[in-house]
Amino acid sequence: MAATADASIDPFTSSVPSIVKSNPSITSLPTPPPSQSASNTSTDTDEDSNRFKLTRPKLTQRKSSGTIIIPRDAPTEAPPQEFPPDDARAMSPRRSSEETDKMLVNARLSIEKRAQDMQSGLAAIASQIETVSKNCESLDRQNQALQDAIGDMTRSLSRESLSSKKK
Repeated sequence: MAATADASIDPFTSSVPSIVKSNPSITSLPTPPPSQSASNTSTDTDEDSNRFKLTRPKLTQRKSSGTIIIPRDAPTEAPPQEFPPDDARAMSPRRSSEETDKMLVNARLSIEKRAQDMQSGLAAIASQIETVSKNCESLDRQNQALQDAIGDMTRSLSRESLSSKKK
């Protein structure tokens, strides 16, 4: 059956997609080697599978990106630059050490002032609490005195009403 194969159908290129055949950038498929003896079938299958593998097209030349090695004696920091006041780079949030020290002193002073204000407010609240507690104690004593007076009146009235009923 294999001996009567049609000569117009190439067994090596018939399974390759048409896009591969039409694309010139893809390396063409290798041509089949001349038939050898069929004594070693495992080698034949390896050769058949290698024939159908596509190879990558070669890359174009690239330019070198240059070296990124920095010599030891190269400066590690850029020298400070002065910019005009209207330049955006001059408006950077970076501050000098003098500015940060000044900000630190100002922040400490404002925190200390706020702490003193809070302590004075706390002392005022404590004095008000003492005044209110004294007033509360005074009102409790007055309330007790009124309750005693009311109790005495109700007892005396109840005695009078009992004595008047007996008569």
